[in-house]
Amino acid sequence: MKTLSPTQARANMSRWLDQAIAGQSIGITHKGRIVKLQPVPVTEDWAAEEYGLTGEELDRAADRLLKAGEELLRSGKTTSWDEFKKRRKPQ
Repeated sequence: MKTLSPTQARANMSRWLDQAIAGQSIGITHKGRIVKLQPVPVTEDWAAEEYGLTGEELDRAADRLLKAGEELLRSGKTTSWDEFKKRRKPQ
């Protein structure tokens, strides 16, 4: 497990989140304990509790978000995540 202080984690949080999503074990120390970063699946129950949405409402919201993203990509107002990462890589 890669263990970081809060200051180390904060300085490069996106990197540590990407690594945790990729399955690497990342921990941040806090008050003498280690708190593990790990992805958590979003379930219908969580969405209902957090946002008060039914499964059907959650599905409609997800569809609208995907369509909005596709429209933005087609319009050229944004780029895909993969294209964004390619542009940021140093040559």
